[in-house]
Amino acid sequence: LAEVGKRDIRELTTTTGTAKATKTVEVKSETNGKYELMINPKTKRPYKLGDIVEEGAVIIKLNNKEHENTVSLPTKKMQVDIAKKEWEGQKAVFEKGGATEKDVLNAESSYIQAQSALESAYTELAKLPIKAPFKGAIVNLPYFTPNVEIASGETMVGLMDYSQMYMEIALPENTIDKVKVGQKVLVTNYNIKSDTLSGLVSQLSPAINEDTRTYTGYITINNPALKLRPGMFAKGEIITLQKDSVIAIPKDIVNSRRGGNRIVYTIEQNRAMEKIITTGISDDRFIEVENGLNQGDKIVVKGYEFLRNRGKVKIMK
Repeated sequence: LAEVGKRDIRELTTTTGTAKATKTVEVKSETNGKYELMINPKTKRPYKLGDIVEEGAVIIKLNNKEHENTVSLPTKKMQVDIAKKEWEGQKAVFEKGGATEKDVLNAESSYIQAQSALESAYTELAKLPIKAPFKGAIVNLPYFTPNVEIASGETMVGLMDYSQMYMEIALPENTIDKVKVGQKVLVTNYNIKSDTLSGLVSQLSPAINEDTRTYTGYITINNPALKLRPGMFAKGEIITLQKDSVIAIPKDIVNSRRGGNRIVYTIEQNRAMEKIITTGISDDRFIEVENGLNQGDKIVVKGYEFLRNRGKVKIMK
C-alpha cells in the first residue's frame, strides 16, 4: 500500500533534435603576411583548439612591414594635425576679413580628407591582427608553420559561442494547440543525464508538413557551463501544462474497465475496494486524480493485478 499524497505535476511534450551554437564564424585573412600565433594570456601558451577567447582578443598576427610602411600611419596622423591647424587658422583669418569663405571651406575639405585617409590607414592595419569578433571557443585552428607567408582569403580560425544554443524540432500535429511560444523546456543529453538545462520555445511554424504530419519549431537553450556541445543530440521536454500540489498517483496502477471507467484499489477492512477516479494531466510517472481519491487514502501499488472488488486481501508488510 501507499498513501495518496500531493505533488507538482507537469504535462510534457517530448521532442528531439541536434543542438547548435547561436554564434559561429570562420575568420579569414584580409591581407597577406607572415603567420604568428599569439599567446593565450589565460594559459600562457599559444592558442589552441578549445580555448575560450574574449571578444577582441588577438589570436593570430600577420606581420607585414611593407604593408605597414605603405600605410604610413605616423605620416597620416601628422597630416591630420596640419590640416586641422590650417582650417582653424583660415577660420580665424576669415573672422578678421583676411580670407574668403572659399578659403575656409577648402581648408575644411583638406582636414576631412586627411581624417578619411587616417581612418583608412587604421582599417588597413586592422587587417593584420586576427581578432575574435565575439567571446567563444576556438573550434577550428588550421596549422601553419610560424613565419610562413599567408595569402589573403585563408581561413585563420573558427569560433563558436555556445553559451546559448538552439535546436530545430519537429512536433506532431496533435500538439499544435498545446505547444506555445514562450513555454519552458527541460533539455537533456545522454552524456549529461545528471544535468538538466533550461530552454524556451522560441519559434513555431503554423504550417503542417503534408508528408510527415508534423510542424517545425525552434528551442533556445541556456548553456552557461558549456556542458552541451554543438552537434550533440538532445531531448527537449516542453512543459505544456503544470499544476502545483495536486493529488497524484503512479500511472501504472490505474486500470481501465469497459465503459471507460478508470479504477484503482483501496483497502477497507481487509477487502479490496474499487474506486472509480477521474484523471487529469500526467507525466512519465504520475497522473493527476481530479475526483475519486482524497489525500491520505491508502491505495494498492503492488499486487493490484490480482484483485477483484470486495475481495479479501492480506496486507504484506
